[in-house]
Amino acid sequence: MVRVITQETYDEVVQENIAEFDMTPDEAIQEALAQFEAQTECNKDIARRVRAGKDGAYKLLLDLLYTKCGVLQQELMERDRKMIESVLYALVALMDGQPDLLDARGNEDVILATLKWTSNCCVKHEMNRQKLFAKNIPENLKLLLNVTGNEKLLLETLLVIRRLTLDDDIRHEFGKAHEHARELGAMMLEPIKNLLKENLDPPLVSELLVSLSSVLVRNELCAAARDCALLDAMARNYERAAVVQQASKLSATTAALVLKSIAALTLREPTHSTAFFENGAPDAIKNACWAIRNMVARSREQNPKYHELGIESLLNAAYEKFHEDFGFDIKSALRDLECDVKFDEQWTGKGVQMDE
Repeated sequence: MVRVITQETYDEVVQENIAEFDMTPDEAIQEALAQFEAQTECNKDIARRVRAGKDGAYKLLLDLLYTKCGVLQQELMERDRKMIESVLYALVALMDGQPDLLDARGNEDVILATLKWTSNCCVKHEMNRQKLFAKNIPENLKLLLNVTGNEKLLLETLLVIRRLTLDDDIRHEFGKAHEHARELGAMMLEPIKNLLKENLDPPLVSELLVSLSSVLVRNELCAAARDCALLDAMARNYERAAVVQQASKLSATTAALVLKSIAALTLREPTHSTAFFENGAPDAIKNACWAIRNMVARSREQNPKYHELGIESLLNAAYEKFHEDFGFDIKSALRDLECDVKFDEQWTGKGVQMDE
């Protein structure tokens, strides 16, 4: 009985040939096929996608797409629309992992397939992203954001926006991820804010929050995003950790809300206290101490306000609990707040005469 080789086995053998025997991809493929044939094993289901790209599959699919687009302009038949959709999805499959094949050369299904294709072209390929930007893709994406009642279209559009802000191409030391994010933020901020106010349920709310985070790369953009229903999103999805986490990253008042929540939830609740301790609460307290110290170190006029808030007793309570972990940081904050604090001498001289 002939044993059938799976795609995974084939891929592993090809990778092994490349890694261990310094073969080129073509040599590795040929060696793997020869090995399977010698063992009389069936490889009829093995896909050779890289070879398909090198043998002109990209050009063939693109030519077919242009041909069918020409037919569609003359005669809008359902059969032709389905053909265009199939060709675009074939391009998506072909270019998934092979974005280098992109060169310079509706209806809903066609747009969705085009967006998927665009997303694949943007991953780990800086020049593709720049080429797409040069073709004024942000304007087209903004138009798609304004389409109502189509969740699939919105999700694919948001994915393209995020992937245009990637900086993941190791072949380019200096990409334009920041410039892309800045331009997209200027154009997409208002539409995304409006969409967030209208879509507070998963999966859209998560995608909108992640997309918003990817384009907020300048202070003025962050300031403009302050009123974008983040607290509403958190309140509506308080049981969904992923949504709350994304909203927390964007909220300007997150630090205050988180610390207030920790204070309320740990009051006379040892179990809660242990849970927060194990998940990084001490680091947050340590950073808070350093923030206070840095703020008042050269601005002592701020001290009275901190004293009104009872900061000294809070810091002393934190010192009693965490003195072994970051006691010095707490004492530094107390010192610059002009509170009573005793520093331990790290080294004391013994009065021994030193030789010159």
